[in-house]
Amino acid sequence: MACVVEQYLVLQDIGRVPGWLVSFQNAFALTNRKAGECERVARTVHDGLTRLGQRPEYVRFRVEGESGLLSFSDISTNGAVIKTYQVAITGNHLAVKLGDKVIDAYTGLAGLPLTEYMKRLGTSGMSQVLHEVVKAP
Repeated sequence: MACVVEQYLVLQDIGRVPGWLVSFQNAFALTNRKAGECERVARTVHDGLTRLGQRPEYVRFRVEGESGLLSFSDISTNGAVIKTYQVAITGNHLAVKLGDKVIDAYTGLAGLPLTEYMKRLGTSGMSQVLHEVVKAP
């Protein structure tokens, strides 16, 4: 993320970091890795990527079934679960999609391919996780 900010400042030939870029950078903070923050984070990431000349989309993940719980697992390079975060208690989670990558506070700016992201989402019981690209939340 630091190199994105540095490159932007060089290309724009400005000496200070604009507020939207600071917000974009802060969207990936560990404090945003909790249920209830996803819509604000998604809006900030979408705005930042748009200002950087990209064409992001919003993607909504929804739990269908009895449970409203949705989790995301951080996985090490050898496939072991490092930590599991509670993403939603209402069965809805919003993130940003750029190409085939999903970007949110859990993935950082690098994002994860949609198929990998879906593998890391979990819910309980007989519920399943669905996703769809949506217009503005």
